[in-house]
Amino acid sequence: MRWFMLLLVVTVSGCRCEPDIMQVRPSLTVSPPGLDFQKVKVGTSVPRTVRLEAKTATVVNIESITIEGPGAAAYRLGAIPMQVESLGNATFNVTFTPPAVAAFTASLVIKSNDPDHATIRVAMAGEGALAKLELTPTCEASAGCTDTVVVTPPSIDFGMEPLTRPVPPNATQLPTLVIVNAGDVPLDVASVTMGGADPTAFSFASGMVPDGGLTLDPSAGFNMPIRFVPTSAMQASYSADVTIVSDDPDQPSITVPLTGTLQPNVPPIVCANLIRVVPQMLGEAPRDYSSMAEWAQLMTPPVAGYDFTPTRDVRPNELAVFSAISDSTDMTKCSSDLEDGRMLTYLWEVVQLPVGATMLTLAGATTPQIQTRPVVTGQYTLRLTVTDRAMATATTLIKFSVAVKQDLVAQLEWTGFSGVDLDLHLVRPTSISGTDAFTGTFTFFNAGIANRTAGDINGYANRTRNANMAAGFDFDWGLAGDTDDPKLNVDDVGDGMLIENVSLNYPEHDAECDGGSCTYAVLVHSFKDGRTVVPPSCFVDAGVGCGDGEQCSCAMNQRCVATAAPAGVSPSGSGKCYAAPKPVVRLFFRGSPTPANVIPLDTLMPADEVLLGNPCVAWHVADIAWPSIQSIGSLPDGGTPPPVVTVIGADGMGRITTPSFARFGTRASGSLDCTSDSMQGPIGWYSQQPR
Repeated sequence: MRWFMLLLVVTVSGCRCEPDIMQVRPSLTVSPPGLDFQKVKVGTSVPRTVRLEAKTATVVNIESITIEGPGAAAYRLGAIPMQVESLGNATFNVTFTPPAVAAFTASLVIKSNDPDHATIRVAMAGEGALAKLELTPTCEASAGCTDTVVVTPPSIDFGMEPLTRPVPPNATQLPTLVIVNAGDVPLDVASVTMGGADPTAFSFASGMVPDGGLTLDPSAGFNMPIRFVPTSAMQASYSADVTIVSDDPDQPSITVPLTGTLQPNVPPIVCANLIRVVPQMLGEAPRDYSSMAEWAQLMTPPVAGYDFTPTRDVRPNELAVFSAISDSTDMTKCSSDLEDGRMLTYLWEVVQLPVGATMLTLAGATTPQIQTRPVVTGQYTLRLTVTDRAMATATTLIKFSVAVKQDLVAQLEWTGFSGVDLDLHLVRPTSISGTDAFTGTFTFFNAGIANRTAGDINGYANRTRNANMAAGFDFDWGLAGDTDDPKLNVDDVGDGMLIENVSLNYPEHDAECDGGSCTYAVLVHSFKDGRTVVPPSCFVDAGVGCGDGEQCSCAMNQRCVATAAPAGVSPSGSGKCYAAPKPVVRLFFRGSPTPANVIPLDTLMPADEVLLGNPCVAWHVADIAWPSIQSIGSLPDGGTPPPVVTVIGADGMGRITTPSFARFGTRASGSLDCTSDSMQGPIGWYSQQPR
């Protein structure tokens, strides 16, 4: 067997097999097939990349790469490859640098060992071009520009201009230098500078060229409005010039002369009027005070300004419209100016607000007519300043009051607590059992014939009444009709100015006022709290050491709010420390815009305050003892005894030392919203719960 294996090995190793061998030929492709450099600025260079690719598994040897043709001198080769690896690629650059404004054509000639394409030609074309700066001064009369411009040679005359303006003309009203690249290649703007005799009197309003200049593509440009402001009342004439430097070879530097003159001026004439009041209630007609007869009394402002308090009726949350124009067709009537007619600027400002008001928005404050919607009861003062084109001014004050012209008005404020919804309550005397005002709080509607009214007007009850008016729900508190029914004039749910206002006319019509004074209770209920802060923790032990809404372990001005306030028991357990709102109630009588009472008193040192420490808490603020119906007009002069206000829990100085609190509603675990806890038919209602 061993000799057989040896023979087999000898036989196999002795085989001489020679198969046919096919030779792979080199193949070269070039991309792109042509190079178009288009227009290039004379003297600048633009490179393009050429790609060589071996299409077979054989190295392509590059014999030469040259540039031929009439424009060959404008092209330059980068480093060229000597071969392209099998199935590989290689690149090189061709740079075009036009020496003049002309077209340059040439061919890129590539020779290799590709037997099928030994020489490959790539056509090349490019054109030398120049940038061109085109400058045009403009002044658009339709935009309010009144200056004079000359296009050739360019110049700007600003004419007469006042020394100062409170409201400078905007950029669209100014003469403008329009700078455009009118050439075929990018334009380099090196600088735009102000010079000449008075450069500080002229300035660029916008469009400044950045340090280092900027580049404009063909047809691109920018605008440079120029402002002229005289710098001295002692200098009448001004001059300067603007210089633009670019790489436009025909005009590398362009200078534009600027001139202007100081304008003397006569002040304008100003007048003002509260021309219209639009009620909040739908269907009630606006009150109009814009007749020529009304204006005739206002053409000359009093020295102390206008006072519309006795002649204009403005209620909280009504839209008040003021105007400075007595006649829209006669430009000589005020407000107007001898030189400029109605080419004036207007500025309406708030000078004085009632206590408790934090702001008053004036819509159109820089126009001849403004609109505003005051909410807080009290006295307001506006200032109107009219300025002519030469900056001369005329000013007047406008006073007006905001009040509900009814007998009893209560206003609630809680500034600084957006998201917290406090409700103002006014409780009718016949709804209160004995002397406990809380017994009349959240008096429910009964749609039956015998008793269809609620004796407590507040935001929640008002919304319920509005949703159920067809069922007979109302606030009929005395005489037939609505003249003596309470009204919720302003209802804020924590997302507005944090003001609520309730009013009542003829309080003496309540049955309790027949034969003696009757008591209206004013309360504040912490209805909802939408704050999302994450405060420190505290603990409520049901009032032994820490009751719901008391300071407990919380910081000053914070109160501990139990995690839950269920029905039937005093809230207890874990809680959180929340900053407590500080409500202020103002009482107004007989239509006066000046409060008869501010509760708590802000005149004490330090100012008094009551904190509503927890949602669902109700604060019995005050009782108003209204004179009996028999007392109306009973004084010797025909007047009526004033109502008597008792601030609940106040000491001899007026400071509230023992405020009266109760709880109405419940809080679910982890919620700051007070929810109804009693079903009155299909309606969720609020009843008193343990504190």
